[in-house]
Amino acid sequence: MSPDSRIDCARAPVVALGGQEFFVPMLALRQARVVVPGLLKLLPRLNEIQTRIAAGDSMAAALLGQDDVDLMIDVVHCGLTRAYPDFSRDDLLDQQAGFAELVAALTVIAAQTGLFTAADPQTPGE
Repeated sequence: MSPDSRIDCARAPVVALGGQEFFVPMLALRQARVVVPGLLKLLPRLNEIQTRIAAGDSMAAALLGQDDVDLMIDVVHCGLTRAYPDFSRDDLLDQQAGFAELVAALTVIAAQTGLFTAADPQTPGE
């Protein structure tokens, strides 16, 4: 699947889902209005899971419920629609992607919102 030719993907990071690669350019407000609230809801749960895994809890992923996984899928789908506007949620659901790929895609999409980047500490007037 080729990205929309109107979207600049030249410096966009790439995510892999089920053996297929997707560009993830900076998101527009159309995507951010779905992605940002979804990420803010998911991050506490994902951070808790990551902390428990680091502490040796092999069952940490059991903390995720179906609603969490559906929200992860919604966020990833919406993030991909910036470059692939015709890519449907069903198209994503049909990808033979593993859970690790889904989490990796969330990480890239989170960065492409601009919400989680440090502000440039310039002094006003410089």
